[in-house]
Amino acid sequence: MPVLRWFRDRGRIHRPALDTEIPQATGYRYLHEGIDVLADRAPDSREVLERQHDESMTRVMPDGTLVACECVAGWGPR
Repeated sequence: MPVLRWFRDRGRIHRPALDTEIPQATGYRYLHEGIDVLADRAPDSREVLERQHDESMTRVMPDGTLVACECVAGWGPR
């Protein structure tokens, strides 16, 4: 899975291409095809928010970015 290795190795396509014995140009083509497949299977933002609501999740990180913040506790049922 060169695509998953590319995500893990932070964008260095030459290593997965060398390990699978394919030319680097082919590695890039496979990479872009794989990213397209993953993007097609990913839920859209509406689906994510509906699931968050249905499962009573209190936090959502749509792109996986961690943001420094203070957690504020309030009085209430939860």
